[in-house]
This record gives sequence, C-alpha cells and structure tokens, in this order.
Amino acid sequence: MKAHIVGGGFGGLAAAGYLIRHAGVPGPDITIYEADAQMGGGFFLGGDAQSGYNVPGSVFDSEFRCTFEMLSAIPSKSDPGVSVKDEFFDFNTRHPFDDRARLIDGKGRIVHGPRFGLSWRDGFDLMRLALTPESKLVGRRIREFFRPHFFASEFWLAYSTIMGPLPQHSAAELRRYLNRTLHMFPHISDMANIWRTRFDQYQTLIVPLVDWLRERGVNLKNGAYVRDVGLAPSPDHITVVQLDYEWDGMATSIVVAPEDIVLLTFGSQAADMSVGSMTAPPPWQRAGRSWALWKRLADVRPEFGNPAAFFGEAHVPSSHWVSFTVTTTGTEFLDNMAALTGSQTGCGGLVSLIDSPWVLSLSVFHQPEIIGQPDGTYLWWGYGLLPEMAGQYVQKRMDQCTGKEILEEVLRQLQFDRNRDQIIGTSICIPCDLPYANNIWMPRGHSDRPPPVPKGATNLGLLGQYVELSRDVAFTIEYSARAAWEAIYVLLKRGPAPPPVYQARSDPKALLAALKVFVCPRSARP
Repeated sequence: MKAHIVGGGFGGLAAAGYLIRHAGVPGPDITIYEADAQMGGGFFLGGDAQSGYNVPGSVFDSEFRCTFEMLSAIPSKSDPGVSVKDEFFDFNTRHPFDDRARLIDGKGRIVHGPRFGLSWRDGFDLMRLALTPESKLVGRRIREFFRPHFFASEFWLAYSTIMGPLPQHSAAELRRYLNRTLHMFPHISDMANIWRTRFDQYQTLIVPLVDWLRERGVNLKNGAYVRDVGLAPSPDHITVVQLDYEWDGMATSIVVAPEDIVLLTFGSQAADMSVGSMTAPPPWQRAGRSWALWKRLADVRPEFGNPAAFFGEAHVPSSHWVSFTVTTTGTEFLDNMAALTGSQTGCGGLVSLIDSPWVLSLSVFHQPEIIGQPDGTYLWWGYGLLPEMAGQYVQKRMDQCTGKEILEEVLRQLQFDRNRDQIIGTSICIPCDLPYANNIWMPRGHSDRPPPVPKGATNLGLLGQYVELSRDVAFTIEYSARAAWEAIYVLLKRGPAPPPVYQARSDPKALLAALKVFVCPRSARP
C-alpha cells in the first residue's frame, strides 16, 4: 500500500505521522505533495533579522488531545532529550500568561469591569445559543442571538479578538466554541489558560515533525502542485485512480492502485497570502490555487461539499486579516508596553486596542522568539480584525498600508508619541495580507463541509479546516490533527480511534468556573 498526501501543512504532516505510528505504514511508502517551497502551510517562518521576520500567530490550550498525542513522539529541536509535547507543557507551566491589560480604549485606559460587562440577559443568551441544536442554526448569524450592546461588552471584545468571530459570522460555529471553550471564560481577560509555543510555531512544531518524518524515509515533495485527481467512473463509489501534478515545471501523472490511499487537503486559511515590506504594502493576490482542486471535485460530486461557502471575493470583507511582525533592535517599544500594561515582556498575552478602526491586537513575544535570533534583536506581532477600514491616523485601509504606516498607526493608538520616531527608526514591520484567515467562521449549511471520508469513498480521505468534525472548532491546529487521525482510522481500520473532543460544558469544574463569572462581582483576575 502506498499513501499519497496532498498538502504539507500540519494536517498533512500529522497524517504521515499517524500512518507510521498507528497504521504501521513504512515511511518510504508515504509521499507528501506540497505546492510551496517549504512544509508547514499556515505555520511559516519568513525573513530574517536583517530584512525583518514574518511569523503567524495561533493560540493553544491543554485539551488539544490529538495534537499532543502526535507531538509526544516527536523530539524537540531545542532539546532532543524531551518531546515537543513535554517542552510545550513545561514552558506554559513555568511561563503562563498574566495579561494585565487585555483591552485598552482610545484614552489609554485598561478596560476591565464586573462580569466582563455581561448582564444576566447576556448570560442567558450565551446559554441559549450553546444549548440550541446545531441543526437549527444552519445559515444563521451570531448577531441574531444577542442585543447590540453585547458586541461592545468586554467579554465579546476579548473573546472575538482571540477566537476571531464577528457579529455576521456563523452562529453554529460560535455554539461549538462556547461548548468547547467554556473553561476559558473566567480567564478571558488574563489569558492564563491560553497556551503558546516556546519559540515560533514553525521551528517548534513543523521543523521537528518534518525531521522525524524524513528520518523515517517519508518522501517530501516541495514545489509539487496537485492539479487534479482522477476518479474511477462509478456513481456509488469514490475511488482515486490517478494524481496529476506539476513538479519543478514538469507535468506528471501517477497511477493510484485500489489498495493505495490518498489524503487531500481542501483549502487553507493562508490561501492567497501575500507579504509586504516596510516601504510597500502586501501585493493583491487572488490566485485561488489552494481550493482549486476542491472546487474541481465539488463540481463533479456533491459529496465533496461547497468551497464557495468559504472562498471567493465576496467573502473577503468578512474573512480578511492583516497581520504584521515587528523586528526591532531597540527596547523602547518593549519598555513602553511593560510600563503601560504592567506585564513583564513575553507574559502579557494579547493587548487589543478596542477603539482603533482596525481593531488592533498586539503580542510581545517571550524573547528570543526565533531559534538563532541575534542578541539585541526583539520581536513582537499583531493583527487587525477589520483591515478594510481606514485607520484613525493613517487614513488608509490596513491592507493598503506599508509596514511603516502600520507601525505609525499602532504607536499613535498607544500614544507612544515621545519615542515614536526612535521606535520606527530601529524597527522593521513586515505586513502580511491574509484574505481568508477568518473564513472558517462563515455561515454554512449541513453539507458545505464534507466528512473526513466522503460517503462511498474507498481510498480517499480529506484533511484540513474545511472538513466536518462533529463538536470540534475549526480555527485550531487540533482540528487539522483530528481530521487526519479520523480519516486514517475510518479508511484503514487500524490503530486507536481518535480521543473524544473535549467539551467544557460537560466538565463540572469548567461549568462552575463559568458560572462564577456571573455570580461574582469581579472576574477571577485580581
């Protein structure tokens, strides 16, 4: 049996790991086809200290059960004597977030009040949505379940800038998030139960996993773009018989035997990503390559779902993010942030500027963020939740701004006027345009996301954020790992079944802690 994995993001890499560890497939019989020059998908590391780094941002928690099962077998790059999982748990135990300024308003004041600004009615509305059967939420939007003032509450502003939802987004997806993340409610302000990697996510997660797979003989084909999948002519079954791909400029086809398996990644939240510089905005990019194969298959077979529910120019205003990474050789920004927030550098979590038109969120990394980062060089990161708005000081859309213009808007929002020129002069801000970063929140129908193994599939599984996994939440690395494990388990009937999805609403401790948000006059944070 040969295994062909299309897409070298975390889901594709995890799939190769599960094939080896759970299904007993030899590494040399596994091939990963990745269109980009490096594996990792949405976990990437671009640039350097001289030109400016470009890194993504993600959040984690201790209940990423499929992810940590895989990472428990992978040696860390910074200390090969421990696993990536053990390094992860140890770092977050020793260096938990202690966010003392989660939200800051336009006057530089920290926003934090009783019950996170929620009324008893808001609590009832949250509970009502969490308990509504998902079958009754098809196509419905979050704004249908809450009064307008809810979207100006401390809770919503803190939750949405961590998780990504907007009022026009899917009520069904928010329902899943509420049930999955209820245990986070008491710490939505201090972020004490939000986890992060010790170093950047590419070096912490992707590099050690790629090395582990390479050591076991897995064939890693970078620059290999799979254009089409040939299916056997059958109305009742879906059997892959051929893969057509381009590699090093050459068109290639391979035959897929009936006993082989094919695992396809459908789409990417990093689709059509483009990168700017200190002096140039990110170029406009709408190639659509990452979901072209999904569209081609869905046009032929309805079992493959509906990519148009997530991708396409009409969705961009509701799915668009611009992130930015700042590389600086001065300490002025870090010192000013520590003074403003009261948090030590690297321990503060997200700081969201709630009155900024772009709804800016910033995070100062635990230094060094990059393995090999030069001494005297520091990194911090941010993103805009509404990048199509005009800035308050730089009156342009965020996606049309240079890195210098984004940095100026951030500093003026923070009122760091005294050091502004010095900070800009010692910093390189790299903007990154992500038109589909938030599209997993788009309202969807029952069949828009296909299952990990479509009905009638004999040798085909599906990976990524755009497959349907009951009860799990899509804006996570865990979703990618679980989809891979589920597809392999269903197709091959080997190894253990994936562990149940953690549901905080079934955890008595989480329920009690969330109830205290409404009962106590203040939140859990002193």
